[in-house]
Amino acid sequence: MNRSRLPLWEWALVVSLVLAAWALRVWQPAQVPPGWRDDELINIHALTGEVLSGHPTLYFTGASGHEPLYHTLHAGALPLVGMNPLGGHLLSIACGTLTIPLTYALGRRLLSRSAGLLAATFLTSSFWSLMYSRIALRHAMVLPFALAALYGMWRSSFIGNRLSRIANRLLPVGCGLSLAAALYTYTVARLLPLILLTFGLYLALVHRDRFRRWWRFLLAVLLVAAALTAPLWVAIARGRSEAAAQGIGADARIAELSGPLRELQGGDLGPLIENARTTLGMFHATGDPEWLYNLSGRPVFGPVGAALFFAGLAFCFCRFRRPEYAFLLIWLAFGISPALITLPPSSLGHTILAQPAVYLLMALPLAELRSRIRDLRPRIRNLESALPLLAIVMVASLVPVAARDLHDYFIAWPARGMVRFLYREDYREAARYLDDHPEVIDVAVGSTLVGPWDRLALENDLRREDLRARLFNPERALLLPAGPAPAVLFIGFPEPDPALAALLEVSPVQTKGRLKLYRFPVDLPLPGPGPTATFANGLELTGLIWPDGEPAPGREATAWLVWRLARTLDLPPVPVVANPPPPGVYAGPRLAVFTHLFAADGTFLVGDDGLWVDPTTLRPGDRFIQIHRFSVLADAPPGPYRLEIGLYDPMTGERWRTAEGVDRVGWGE
Repeated sequence: MNRSRLPLWEWALVVSLVLAAWALRVWQPAQVPPGWRDDELINIHALTGEVLSGHPTLYFTGASGHEPLYHTLHAGALPLVGMNPLGGHLLSIACGTLTIPLTYALGRRLLSRSAGLLAATFLTSSFWSLMYSRIALRHAMVLPFALAALYGMWRSSFIGNRLSRIANRLLPVGCGLSLAAALYTYTVARLLPLILLTFGLYLALVHRDRFRRWWRFLLAVLLVAAALTAPLWVAIARGRSEAAAQGIGADARIAELSGPLRELQGGDLGPLIENARTTLGMFHATGDPEWLYNLSGRPVFGPVGAALFFAGLAFCFCRFRRPEYAFLLIWLAFGISPALITLPPSSLGHTILAQPAVYLLMALPLAELRSRIRDLRPRIRNLESALPLLAIVMVASLVPVAARDLHDYFIAWPARGMVRFLYREDYREAARYLDDHPEVIDVAVGSTLVGPWDRLALENDLRREDLRARLFNPERALLLPAGPAPAVLFIGFPEPDPALAALLEVSPVQTKGRLKLYRFPVDLPLPGPGPTATFANGLELTGLIWPDGEPAPGREATAWLVWRLARTLDLPPVPVVANPPPPGVYAGPRLAVFTHLFAADGTFLVGDDGLWVDPTTLRPGDRFIQIHRFSVLADAPPGPYRLEIGLYDPMTGERWRTAEGVDRVGWGE
């Protein structure tokens, strides 16, 4: 272990690595990732949003349970840059960058100067590190705190009295504080105390003299961390419920992911064995299957990286009696353990705690090679000729690893269709188009309408404040916004219903990519006539038509309901709630249309309820058509049939009444 002062060249190299890491993490934030993921929007608007609205908490029971530190600090970071791709990811970028010098510092202290520098170099361009440093998730923030705690632990264990008396007293407090901060960040940090305790057990069995010098420090660190995190454990215990097993409430995420363990409890060992096989192969054979955070199935390393990693692993096994190598193996084992027992196997997110250990193991063979050559130089005069060969080996190891990771992250991954879909690239493209066309003010945007996340994804990327965007699902509805030059924008998915899209084929304008903009005259004719009614919340039913004929036994009938918003919509508050929501919190829609088809004798036949527009985006004068489908059984009574139409609140079941005081209108009376 090299504890000498850092020479100037080493300082310059470390600073260069930090600057390179920062540059790679802030470069093209709007292109990679290609848009916003649901989890990011939930973190920013639901969890961090609670803090910004003045409601900080010790533990978020929404989104299957979240520790609070990342979201609390995120609330302070967001106002610095604003709500945009850079501002939304700034905290993760900073944490990912900070991981580089901390990995170097721990590697230098734990192994050697060369190992620390090489590990930091590999990590700078790592696909794994870049992925979690450039998205608004808490994973990246656990590593700086974990590395700080482990650095302090190692410094105390193997330097001891070289520190001043004050430093010796403050160090366990600092380590305990770092450990507590990690525990307040992400669930996998709960493995850190186990890593420390297991290493302590190793010392007690193999290096008793060192254990006698260290156990008091370990106890002090754990006591400080326990005292600081006691409120967190109390909050988690209070938030737990039987419902957590169904995926809501405190720590519900653990129950969601621990499928192999549940199978094992039922006597089936197969899923656990398969999980272990896949996870142990994540470094060379098959990696994280989720397109969200990986090129599906891509292993962490290519051939060169895998060879270095396994050489480092073998080196540690061969020198297991030396504490630094035993510590790396213990760290790696606990770091990858969550992926052994949870789904998906080989998850890069669940194994994030192992990331620095993995790259230290990867750097170890090259560092050992350099060390061996350096030790032989005083004894072998002709060894100078081997130094260029050593440089070639170093470059031949670093370049292909970095080239593979940078290409896969910045070029291959964001180009995949599944990645573009999962990250809502269409909405970012729509925002760019609308920003470049200020003449479009009132626009309806085709959307999947998955909660509020489509609307928030579009709002996050728009730079304009004058745009009035409405959202609708084009598979079941067509929204015609009011305004002097209204337009409808389809963003590629889902595909619009052909019959509804045909109404807009008066003036289609093809835009770039899959975006397709339609302009239409304000007096575009709409289908009708049919039952009409004005509801107390401001919606008017202005017509109904059966474009393919009225319902009959043994066939599917389609009804088009035509609506207009007469005034500002009276709608209950619709807060942005995490998904899944906290126990007892409703996160669904607050307005829906019911359509119930009855036989002549009053027998209920079939219904089709829903609202395929985002009511929070509607403005007075907007019109929309909804498609309701009814599959009548062949043995149903013959017509004529009666269709009842109305509005209700899905949360309470309460119906909205019309101006005449009735809660439904009928067709076929």
